Order: sequence, then C-alpha cells, then structure tokens
Amino acid sequence: MMTGRVGKRLSYHIGCMKSLRNLPDHVAFRFMTLAGRYMFDSFRHELKLEMVDGARDSAIKFLHIDKRHRAIACAIGRDVMFLHVNEHEKASSWAAGRRVKLDPMTNRVRVINGCNATAVPIVTSAAPVPHLFMHVADKQLCALGVLEEELPAIRTIRSLEALEAGEEDFDPLTYQVLYAVAIGYTDDEVNALTGMSDQSQTALHRTERAFDTLIVTEESRQTIFIPETQDDLRRALDADLSGWEIFLHPVQRKLAYQDYDDPVLVLGGAGTGKTVVAMHRAKHLADQIKADPSRSGERVLLTTFTANAAKILEANLRLLCPEHLDALPSRIEVISLDLWAAHFLKRRNHAREIVFFGEARERLDQLWQDVFVDHALPEGVSETLVKAEWTQIVQAKGVIDLHAYLKIPRTGRGTALDRHKRAALWQIFEDYRARMILLQLAEPDDAYRDAIEILSAEPAKLPYAAVIVDEAQEMGEQAFRLIRAIIPQAAERNGKSIFIVGDAHQRIHRRRAIMSACGINIRGHSRRLRLNYRTTQEIGAWAISVVKGVPVDNLDGGTDTLQDHICLTHGAEPELVECLTEAEELSGVAAWIHSLSADEVQLSDIAVLCARRADVDRVRDALRMSGIHTMALPPDRDETRQTGVRVTTMQRAKGLEFLAVAIPFLSATSFPPGDAFRSAADAADWEDIITQYRALLHVAATRAKKILRLSWSGAPTGLIQP
Repeated sequence: MMTGRVGKRLSYHIGCMKSLRNLPDHVAFRFMTLAGRYMFDSFRHELKLEMVDGARDSAIKFLHIDKRHRAIACAIGRDVMFLHVNEHEKASSWAAGRRVKLDPMTNRVRVINGCNATAVPIVTSAAPVPHLFMHVADKQLCALGVLEEELPAIRTIRSLEALEAGEEDFDPLTYQVLYAVAIGYTDDEVNALTGMSDQSQTALHRTERAFDTLIVTEESRQTIFIPETQDDLRRALDADLSGWEIFLHPVQRKLAYQDYDDPVLVLGGAGTGKTVVAMHRAKHLADQIKADPSRSGERVLLTTFTANAAKILEANLRLLCPEHLDALPSRIEVISLDLWAAHFLKRRNHAREIVFFGEARERLDQLWQDVFVDHALPEGVSETLVKAEWTQIVQAKGVIDLHAYLKIPRTGRGTALDRHKRAALWQIFEDYRARMILLQLAEPDDAYRDAIEILSAEPAKLPYAAVIVDEAQEMGEQAFRLIRAIIPQAAERNGKSIFIVGDAHQRIHRRRAIMSACGINIRGHSRRLRLNYRTTQEIGAWAISVVKGVPVDNLDGGTDTLQDHICLTHGAEPELVECLTEAEELSGVAAWIHSLSADEVQLSDIAVLCARRADVDRVRDALRMSGIHTMALPPDRDETRQTGVRVTTMQRAKGLEFLAVAIPFLSATSFPPGDAFRSAADAADWEDIITQYRALLHVAATRAKKILRLSWSGAPTGLIQP
C-alpha cells in the first residue's frame, strides 16, 4: 500500500503468518501495531530495519519488535516483505541462511534456505544411501518447480516423515512439489496442484522481472499477502485464519479477479473452493465499485439456494471484506434467491403469499386433496404421479397452457403420458392453480415467474452490477430465468455480469436447469477447479466412490466427472464400523468422541451427521448420557463460539466443515429412510431418490477434513461398499 509521498509497500510471506501463531499473543499484537502504524503514516512511523549479521542476502533485514523478539524482512526498493518472527537468536539464525530469489520460470518470489544444502552431507559409498527421491531425476524435479540449489538438501531426505518434519526448510512451492511427488502424484497432477500447468508454454519465454512486479503475480500471491488497508492487516494477523481469506491458488485467483465479457460457470467437486472463489469474486467487484465514485449505489448480488447457506456466506464475507457489507448502502447483498424474490414482489405490492413451509404448506396439501376429490384420475395415474408431474414438469418448466404442456418433452419421467392423459391432467393442474390464486398463495416457481414478468414488462432500475450464484446445482430453470432477468443480456454490454459456481455431484434436491435453456450462455465459458483443499485423499476417494457410476450433468446439458479430482493431503482411511444394534452404534460414537477429545481435538471440531431430524435428538441424548456436551445447529446459523459436538442433519451440514465427522445409521433399513420414497411416482422417481441420497452421503462425508467414521447395524446400505 502506498502512503504519504513515496511510502513503502508492506507484504507478508505465509511463513511470517505461521511463525506469529507460534508466539505469545502480545508479540503478534506488538508486531501488528508497528506495521499498522507504518501503513497509516509511513513518515511519522519509520520502519527501522537493520542488517542481519552473517546474512547471505544483503536484502535480509531485521526489525526490533520488543526486547526479546525480532521480525525478519526482505527490503528491496519500495517493498518490505516480512518473512519470519521469533526470539532474537532464533530469528537471526533463521535469517542467516535465507535468501530471496526472483524466479521468472515459476513467476514467483521465493524464499530459499541457503544453508540446508550442506546441513546433512550425503555419504559417498559403494552402495548409495537410499533416500526418498532416489528414483526421481534432478531434471524432473526442476521441471516441476524445484530450484536447483535445493537439490542437495532434497537428496538427504530419507522418508516422508522427515520431509514433513522439515517443511520450514523449503520454499512453499518446493515443499508442495516434493510432498506430491512423494505420495505418488503424476507430473500433470503436480502441475495442477502448484498452478504450473498453464505456464509450461510461457515460462521459457519469460525474462527477468523486478521484485515489485513479480511479487504481485497470481503465483506469488499464493504465498504472499499484500494488505490494502490496516483493517486487512488486522484481520489477517489478529485471527486464526485458515488461509482462504488471504492466500488463493493461482487458478482460484485468476477466476475470481479477472474481468469477463460473458457469463461464467465454475464447476468443481466438494472442497475445491468454489464458494471461496465466489466470495473473492464478490469482493473484487465490490472493490471496483468502491474505487469509482460514479458507481456509488451499485452493488453485487451474491445469492444461493437456502437462507442458511446465505447466512454462512455473509458470516465468511465479514471475515474477508466487512467494509463492503457495512457500507451505506452495502456494496454486497447476500440473500437466498427465494427471499430475494419474496422481497422484490412485496415491494411491488404482490398480493400472494409465497409458500415455503409451515402452515401455508399444509394449506396447499389440503388444496391437492380437494382437487383430487373433484377430478377422476386417468387410468394408471396416481395422485403421487400428478404431484410429481406438476412440480417437475409444469412448474419447473414454466408451462402455462395446455398447448405447451402437450408439446413439452418429459425427459427423465418414467411413466409415459399420451395426449389424452395429458389433457386430463391439465384440467387438474388448472383447477389447482386457480384455487391457489383464489387463496392468494404461490409456490416459489410462481414467485420467480411473477418477478420475471414484472422485470420484463417494466425494467426496474435494479442496483446490481453483477449476480454471483453459489450452489447452482440446487436451483431450477425458473430460478435461472429470474437471474437472467435481473442481469439482462443487453446489460452485459454495459459491463454487468453473471458468475455461477456449482457441482451436480452435490445435488440433494430435485431441481435442475440447463443454463442455455434459461438464456445464460456459458458454452466456452465454463471452468473447472480440481484441487480439494478440505479432505484427505482417503476421505475424498471414499466419498467419490459413493457417487461413482451415477450420471452427473454439468449444469448445461452435458456430463461432469470427478476423475481429475486431486486431494492435497493424505491421512487415515475412513473407519467403517459394523454393529449389532443401533444402541451399540450410539455407544460406539460416544467412545469415538471420547478418544478424539483425549487427543486434544476440540469438541466444536467434531460433528455427528444424521439423515433424519429424529435421529439428531437420539444422538444428542446418547452423547449427553455419556458426558459429552453437544449442540444442535440452529437452522440459520452456526454458533461457532459455543463448545460442544455439532449434531445435525446431513442437509444442514452442507457448506460447513469439521476436523472429524461421524455418520451413523447407515443400515439397509435406515438409509435411505423409508419415508423418503413417499414422493416416488414410479421406478424412475425411485432411482432419482436413491441418487439424491448418494449425493447426500457424498456431501456428508466431504464435510470431514481428517477423520471420518461411518457405522451401521445389521446389513449396510447398498449405497456404500463396506
């Protein structure tokens, strides 16, 4: 950040952030205060950087924090990059062997430990001493991003455990490469992991670049944080951040921070950071609005499927960019699309009540019963099939007259309906719709259509510069037609945009849409995220096995796959536990939690996820009897400051993550629950429901970061391979 007349630009290497967390809070606070004062006024609060005795790199300096601690920095031109914080002697020892390298081949600023090359010399003998990378050539490692001067130290590493223990001895990119190679990733997978896959053609043509230009590349910013304001710095240093708020993979940063002329769709499996990209995209666009006074009053609409998901998004955005949420008016609006439509229609004096759940939903159920009393059903057609046809064809496709209904394809419906049956059903649908209107009730799809009609007839002066959609796989055709109406195609020529993220492998509801059919052309503008930042390879592989073989769409009529999905870490295999009874399952879950807490895992980092709400209460009662404090997550928020094991439904856990997850009651008779098939009109519906529960189990399993336990009593559900 530039301050005053000339000013220094401060930045923070990821190693600095990690070292601060190993020191007392007062040291971090003192460091933050010094840096913050400088950012506020660089001329009144000069950084007194001094030479480090014995440093190999003359750019390496130190700053006194207090009588016992020093910060190590690299000072080049107007840039000061903090690298490490520690006690005096430890900091000086750390700095003595480090140097900063400008690496045009990887497009990064890198921090190298220059003394580790001779720390453990290789012993020359007739029989070479085995080491971890003895079967990997120097040339291959260098092509993957390892620096040549690091090779001698790499050849002394005997095991994966030794590599993990020596992580701080290597530049972050080098460590990523080494770890990936050690656990068996292919060169292509390593390149995807490090962001090098798009660089092979351009790297050879790169020329030397100055520090001040190389430090701001997408690749450098994977490990270097450049705060724009004191608040940015405070949030970064004052909180125990997981990293997503600050450090993005180059692919993520490129997706979030570049400009587009057309709608963009970002696909990716669970844990790949789709929502992170969506939030950074919202921040980027809000930053642009803030920087341009002529755009005052514009905002970014960040929308998702449920009110709960919107609450989680808003809470995370308050970590990332609270200034945009707190601005008057706010530059980012976070709301579920259902609520957006309801609020929009209310402001337009829309008379009908939109039915989501509760008492109004019961009134609609009664309406159906009244309609069925007054109409004879065609032969071979059940009440369940009529309701399914209404929801999945008439409402989902926006069918408003018999002519359209007779012509519309019924792709995916299992029961054939000829013209005579369709005509008979249309009389039922017309009657049901008329009774809804008479009672001034509306289903969500009706609300979407009414809002679209208003926007089309009288284009409203909406304040939105962009719409960003999270959890797109859960939204139906009418939802995306509404999004298209909020940002009409003509508005894209004026810089307005649509940005969509989703993953149909995680679709747990029956809504679906084809983007192009909704007027949103993403052909040629679809991107993929491959790297799973959340779960271990073992958990990820198990979760993917649950949905293996299930055809999955790419949200635009094509197919999607998780074949190229890569997890960044390894860990224990998921624990699959067969029990004799459900009581034994419950006692087993309690014993498992006790064993975790004994290993200093916080209770709030543990979750037990159930398919049914009734099972949540059973689990909480059993754990309480075992002396384990629990809390059931409220429907609209996560009480993160409260202690206790989180016990909730699989659906409610979507969008959350935990260190350890237990999923009980996965027996053949309990999962899917028997009542889940009540809405199945035919065999096709039955299979569709099973697919939904595969996706639900996939979602639940991918909430676990390191530890996953699954259990059943009797025979396991056919949805898993025990």
